[in-house]
Amino acid sequence: MKHGKAIAVFTGFVILIVAGVLYWQHYAPQQATNPSNIEISDYETRVFKSLTLKNGLKVILVSDPASDKAAAAMNVFSGSWANPPEVPGLAHFLEHMLFLGTEKYPAADEYSNFMQTNGGSDNAYTSAENTLYYFNINAGQYQEALDRFSQFFIAPLFDSDFTQREINAVHSEYTASLQHDGRRIEDAVRELTSQNHPASRLAIGNLDTLHVDDLQQQLQAFFRQHYVASNMALAVYGPQSIETLEQWAEDYFNGIRDAESNTVSYSQPQFEPASLPQLVEVKPRREMRQLQLRFPLTADTPMLASNPTGYVASLIGQRSTGSLYSVLKEKGWLEGLYVDDGGLTHSSTTFNVTLALTPEGMEHWQTVTEMLFSEIELIRQQGVQQWYYDEQQQINEIAFQFAEKVSADATAQSLAERLQYLEPQKLLSGLYRLPGFNPLEVETVLNQLKPDNALVILTYPEAETNKTSQYYRTGYSAGPLTGNRVAAWRNAALNSELKLPEANPFIPAELTVQPLEQPASELYKNTPHIITQDDHKTVWFEQDDEFQTPKVDIHLLLESQYTNASAANMAAVNLYLTLVNNGLQEIRYQAGVAGSGYGIGLAENGVQVRLYGYQEKLGLLMDALIVELTSHEIDPVRFQLEKEEYLRALKNRSEDPVLNQMIRTLNNWLVSSSFTTEALIAAVDKLEVKDLVAARSELFDNAYLTMLLHGNLTKAQATQLAERVDAVIPQQGSESKRRTMAKLPQKTFLDTVSIDHSDSAFLQFYQGDNSSLRERALYSLLAETINAPYFAELRTEEQLGYIVMARAYALDGLPGVIFYVQSPNTDAALLQLYSNRFLSRYTHQLASMNEQQFLKYKQGLMTTLTQPDKNLYELSSRYWDNIIEGNKHFNTRVRLSHEIEKISLDGFRRFFDNEINGDLARSVSMHQVSTDMKDDYTEHAVNLVGLYPLNEPKEWPEDITWITPAFNNITD
Repeated sequence: MKHGKAIAVFTGFVILIVAGVLYWQHYAPQQATNPSNIEISDYETRVFKSLTLKNGLKVILVSDPASDKAAAAMNVFSGSWANPPEVPGLAHFLEHMLFLGTEKYPAADEYSNFMQTNGGSDNAYTSAENTLYYFNINAGQYQEALDRFSQFFIAPLFDSDFTQREINAVHSEYTASLQHDGRRIEDAVRELTSQNHPASRLAIGNLDTLHVDDLQQQLQAFFRQHYVASNMALAVYGPQSIETLEQWAEDYFNGIRDAESNTVSYSQPQFEPASLPQLVEVKPRREMRQLQLRFPLTADTPMLASNPTGYVASLIGQRSTGSLYSVLKEKGWLEGLYVDDGGLTHSSTTFNVTLALTPEGMEHWQTVTEMLFSEIELIRQQGVQQWYYDEQQQINEIAFQFAEKVSADATAQSLAERLQYLEPQKLLSGLYRLPGFNPLEVETVLNQLKPDNALVILTYPEAETNKTSQYYRTGYSAGPLTGNRVAAWRNAALNSELKLPEANPFIPAELTVQPLEQPASELYKNTPHIITQDDHKTVWFEQDDEFQTPKVDIHLLLESQYTNASAANMAAVNLYLTLVNNGLQEIRYQAGVAGSGYGIGLAENGVQVRLYGYQEKLGLLMDALIVELTSHEIDPVRFQLEKEEYLRALKNRSEDPVLNQMIRTLNNWLVSSSFTTEALIAAVDKLEVKDLVAARSELFDNAYLTMLLHGNLTKAQATQLAERVDAVIPQQGSESKRRTMAKLPQKTFLDTVSIDHSDSAFLQFYQGDNSSLRERALYSLLAETINAPYFAELRTEEQLGYIVMARAYALDGLPGVIFYVQSPNTDAALLQLYSNRFLSRYTHQLASMNEQQFLKYKQGLMTTLTQPDKNLYELSSRYWDNIIEGNKHFNTRVRLSHEIEKISLDGFRRFFDNEINGDLARSVSMHQVSTDMKDDYTEHAVNLVGLYPLNEPKEWPEDITWITPAFNNITD
């Protein structure tokens, strides 16, 4: 990965049909015929066109006149499984090299600088079967961006001057993940994978695997073989017309080589049949107890359309009464259940069931496994039924019709990925509209979910190991599963405790979009207004006039100073909310599969709740949530289990990524209501049931309610919902002050940390002087202009590490910027010196920057700030942020954009010279001193001058003041 990517796995859900009336047949909007040549919903306003270029490249075009952003994604149908056996990691290394210059644009940083200058971003990832490249940019520079992007796949330089540097970058990416338990488990599994399967080789690559004499030749050969038009798919998304987008696709991408290349699928099994069933025991770094069963599935491309694996996965993973999840949870054996059906693929794959267990659950792991096979047998006997499938079809059709628009780049990525597996005309509908119920296909999947076809992976701290994996040094043992242990699983009978799901009360039947009470205007946009206000609450409301969907978004903030008063209070409230969520698991599951949901958690000054979904049923969900929130009956046994899990989660923070741990420490310094992990552990350890009851009483008896209702509601309906909350939560509090922040003096402080990781790291935070819009604009613009050159010098040129970035970092409206470098071979003091040198040089870069270049940066940031909200959820989020911030005009982003527009180049130079490089700088520098680099750190630290050492969070010198940032101002 160039910067990294999180991959989400799609799993379908199955629910009972409550109403069979298809909304869209009765209420579909009256609109002109959409000229798209693929299946779209009745509500789609964008135009789609699929085509194939002369060279064989598959293309999907999206014209979205409402978008200020444009994006593109290129999917290469070859990933790490295509690596030659002698060069593990080659596909990933090639992904890195493509960003470092082309014949037409030879400068290594030209592409990233162009993107950054024009409000864009770019990234890539390499997975098992594909490699995806993508970007987004301001729409006005889209044509130029496509030109640069296309050259990656036409004439890359593969400059040998950068080969060793990029090998180092790949190695840094590898070392950064060495302590990640997920990667460590996979490394053990890799060694048990069939040697005939490419999954048996390291995917990411490192110094050793890429150290081959003919690497340059191997790189070029891989590119020639796999990067050909017939093995690729392109998604193009912009506000331009379909005709223009088509012309650009032809102009810029017809130059990709037209050569024969059959898409490779991997039909061989991932594990040798004779090696299963097998038990693997792994010793983790975190305190975790996990049981995972992996069942190899044969490749069966025709079954992709009807998705029988998703059907089975939804039944195993469901959380209704009598489900495997609920029964094991009730026994106190389970913390979480996750099912991965293998996703879209033409290759053999695995069906994975992962159970996070409690210590008691781990003691009974064999019984847990037997219950899993009882669940599978229950599905075989009772779950393969037409009405389950019909129900899935109904819910999927509703979801398809009301699917909400997401960002341009996210849309481009998903479309390019789907072109590898779905027919072009079904790119949008294919994951929703299934062709028909096929019991034989479901049975085919179930027949492979058997004990004799299982790799059983037990991960727990007490595991006895006799092997160490090659790359991630994972301690594990492996051996065949035989005897009575497996016999009981083979003969698992139906368990009377287990049941399949029943009717779901949250499926919407009435999906009418209600007429507007206040007509929309071309001259202005309606915004929320107060419909109820007294000494103890404020209720905001807006009937949605922009997206016109049958959905509603509800925000609630129960304001109280109680949670922030101490670590004990915060721990008690947090644990209570966990118990509330447990009490609502069945309702939450049912609402979720029907298209509604909620989130609940601690806010900066109380408890925040958000509900989102279809208007007809959201009130039902809200009622259940509010009642449970205020009157949950605490079970002592469940309390003890969740308390132990809370403690484990806190202790496991020491295994979080280095950046996460350093940001958390920075927040502990800066935020008054932030408590150290050690303080929270001590507080949780002392908690008793009576403490949670007291916390609930303190919180809800003395809360101030702020509420926003937005969407498909009339004012009368919104008022009624607010009254229902009012009836359950007797608010007695008043608006509380926002939390305070540490205002740094004009100094640079130094905090050294010791994280158990082989990498060193450096983080420097510069804090703004105030929370005015002008100051926010300056720091936002600084992050926009400086990130690309900072990355280019410290990462690309100096090769200090894989993770290098400069990012805006605001806390409660008080702006700032963070510089961060993580390195496997350079100590933190030297990283600081490199960063200091860059910042000194950047003064000269600013001096040579011309007005046109500066204007591009400003325009890019302004476009990002003012781009239209893409869906109801985004718009509601913006409204809520403004309410919390205290801006009743709901125009923070617009006003911030206006401030950016007013910044002159000379003024920006003075700001940088004074607040970053000069005497007005307010800064905290943090050094992660790696155990392996202590001597180097000591040697280089003597060259650091003017740093004021810190000890423990909150132990500031006397010149620190505490302030409360407010909208466009601060208060003491």
